[in-house]
Amino acid sequence: MINFKHINAASAEDAVAALGRFGEGARVLAEGQDLLFRIKKYIVQPECVINLKTIPGLSAICSRPEENLRIGALTTLSAIARYAELQRHYSVLAEAAGVVASPQIRNLGTLGGNICQDVWCWYLQDGFSCWKSGGKFCDLAGGDSRYYGSVMGGHLCLSNHLSDMAVALAALDARIHVISPQGARAVPIADFLSGHNWVGGRLQSHSLALDEIVTEIEIPFRPTHSTYVKFALRKSWDFAIASVAVSAVIRDRVCEDLRIVLGGVATFPYRSREAESLLKNKEIDEASAGAAAEAALENARPLKMNGYKVELSKTLVRRALLSLADGKN
Repeated sequence: MINFKHINAASAEDAVAALGRFGEGARVLAEGQDLLFRIKKYIVQPECVINLKTIPGLSAICSRPEENLRIGALTTLSAIARYAELQRHYSVLAEAAGVVASPQIRNLGTLGGNICQDVWCWYLQDGFSCWKSGGKFCDLAGGDSRYYGSVMGGHLCLSNHLSDMAVALAALDARIHVISPQGARAVPIADFLSGHNWVGGRLQSHSLALDEIVTEIEIPFRPTHSTYVKFALRKSWDFAIASVAVSAVIRDRVCEDLRIVLGGVATFPYRSREAESLLKNKEIDEASAGAAAEAALENARPLKMNGYKVELSKTLVRRALLSLADGKN
């Protein structure tokens, strides 16, 4: 492993000041399950690692009746999965947290770290010269795209976004609160995770500037029925091959408002407004769920080896919608 400077941040302001000093040579550390792996593989070689775990107040869940839900960026996934209020009123979020990797990883992994994690494409891990490692080509375009490739296109890097939590948060219209030396701001999750883009000299899947960190996630108060459905090779132990998060306002069996977000199929959590429009002001049944599933994948452009994800995702959309219609969530 390379040598690097290690800083224990005393506050969010302390952390972003350090990021400003070191620029592209800095990385932030939450629990380190993503970052330390990449350092050991020489995928990233930071000059400085800034530890966020020493910042007080970033691991709280604030849930009050008829107020927006606020979750600190360092809150563990296991805490989110176990939190009774989330299980009752934000079940899609608790369900997604409960199927991330293994119990040991959930006990350490944080919400902020999960949504900001980098791609796990095996070409990047094995040292191929791709866009993210300084090359000018994405090997997934004509290579082995079975698990990590997008079926919804992409810009430069075609590796799909792997966060379970991001898909659930997108279905809940979450806002990501970040801080920089210039102050604090809140970003809609659709803008925070919009696909791979250059930030400074990095090609990354989120919109954080080099001197910003995530402090908390805010979810608007909106009484809904919601659920998260995931397919992985080793059940909850692995990344999603495909997943679906659905959040709906249902009154008298009629779907008045709806969010359908797909995971594992695009370079960002993919919201299908086409599928949503088919179900608005209608009852969810076998026929309407099937039509919505077709609409959700109508823009799919699978790569050489991942076309199976299209039918798999349609099945998950139908399954998620019908579970809401049955009153299970």
